[in-house]
Amino acid sequence: MKIAILAPTIAPLTSIGGLGDVIRDLSKFLKNKGNDVILITLDHDNKISNLKHNIDATMDIKFQGTSLKFNIIKTKHPTTGVDIVGFSNEKINTMDTWDSLKYELFADLLVNYLDGFQDVDCVSGHDWPCGLAIAKCHEKLDLPTTMTIHNEAFKGPMKEYKGITMTFLELGICYSDAFNTVSPTHSEEIKSIGFILDQSKIKPFHGILNGIDTEEINPGNLVNYVISCSDNKIDPRKLGIFLEDYGIGDGYIVKPKIKYSWFFNVNNLNKYIEEWNNIDKSTITGTDVQLYGNIKCNDINTPLIGFVGRATYQKGFDIIFEAFSQLFEERNIKLVMLSKGERSIEEKMRDFAESYSNNVISLIGHCPPLVPILYGGSDWSIVPSVWEPCGLTQMESMAYGTPVIAREVGGLKDTIIPLNPDPIVNPNFDRATGVLFKNYDKHGLKWGVEHALNWTFYRLRDLCLYVTYQHSNCPDSPYDKNGPLNKFMENCQNHAIRNLSWQNNNSINKYKGLFGGSIYEHYMR
Repeated sequence: MKIAILAPTIAPLTSIGGLGDVIRDLSKFLKNKGNDVILITLDHDNKISNLKHNIDATMDIKFQGTSLKFNIIKTKHPTTGVDIVGFSNEKINTMDTWDSLKYELFADLLVNYLDGFQDVDCVSGHDWPCGLAIAKCHEKLDLPTTMTIHNEAFKGPMKEYKGITMTFLELGICYSDAFNTVSPTHSEEIKSIGFILDQSKIKPFHGILNGIDTEEINPGNLVNYVISCSDNKIDPRKLGIFLEDYGIGDGYIVKPKIKYSWFFNVNNLNKYIEEWNNIDKSTITGTDVQLYGNIKCNDINTPLIGFVGRATYQKGFDIIFEAFSQLFEERNIKLVMLSKGERSIEEKMRDFAESYSNNVISLIGHCPPLVPILYGGSDWSIVPSVWEPCGLTQMESMAYGTPVIAREVGGLKDTIIPLNPDPIVNPNFDRATGVLFKNYDKHGLKWGVEHALNWTFYRLRDLCLYVTYQHSNCPDSPYDKNGPLNKFMENCQNHAIRNLSWQNNNSINKYKGLFGGSIYEHYMR
């Protein structure tokens, strides 16, 4: 099957958030399954043209009365080898990545390009930027199309096309032969929305869970991955900062060392960020990082909670600030956050770290090498989203052996195995990978954090009966080999490999079924 994947962003070239990671991995594993895959995108910030490439052709188009010339660049993805076609124009390249004008141009460029490329079996569009392109590709070229909704809340601007006025996302859904979103639970959550409900009655609509590439995202590859994310320009060990690979059997030994070296010793973290801010990032994804706060703690048994996510309302920042303001008054808990996005939230992150400077580190910026270090060094991570179509942060956290406190929505519900509310009466420490809470408010998140820490840090003696039954000794500390935290670590790593990886979760076969269904719908209905 020959599949053209339309990609607004592709990790590690042009990616902030999980969409670029999904595009990279989906195309890689479709190719590994024997499909012929081509990624088609725009040359944002010249990241595509900075790769070794060929200029296959030039294309002249007229847009709103202005003549524009684009180079058609052909290259290969730097890590997966998947073919990439990029549309490049110096002036357009430097416009904001999410400027809708770029995607109106993209739609016309795509149609012109594919017009002489008719052996494509299916065109797959991802999120609102590709919606107009899918509509034009379907209507003008008569090709089978699919539309993948990564976040239904972001629909793009309104656009009139063929006498109907819809958002970009709605146009893509309307003109697709089949469409999907990125987790089974989220497909049910949005199925009642009027437009999606109407479309799901006349064409296939599915929830296909995203995944992670556990060949790359795993603690046994931690050091190489961190170094590669900086384009091999920074090795933290050469700066005298501890970093070490670990596996299912020794996470309880290595993870607290990472925690202490990176987050309980802010001088090390400052040293790394200074190096990161000074490197050339023209061929990698990332921005400079500002650090606020200074965790002061010499007790390795003090719990550290981690957060990674875009700085948007969706990610639950309001209840993070409210819940942890109370938690800091009641418990000796530390929090580290890595985020970039809306200016108002970034400012609140800075103010929060300055208000609780001994308890909080706020890292404002996009720094891929720090993501696995933060997971590796945290005891728990939090994902208190208002809604979450799928989420990769919880999967990556678990891959590094870090259990997750999350709200019971969307893909979070589909991917986290929750600790029972009363694990003394109904223990499931042998399976649990996190804690889920229902209510979106400070009380829900606070309960989630307290429930997680009670059974991994504070109430270890209450577990003696359970662990004795398991023929183990009572844990003396949170990092005891026989303690529940170590069991969480093992559960998380096993769950990530067996059930959350693109290698094993069967989602690639489901995408092949989606594409096959679109071809059937297009030609046979």
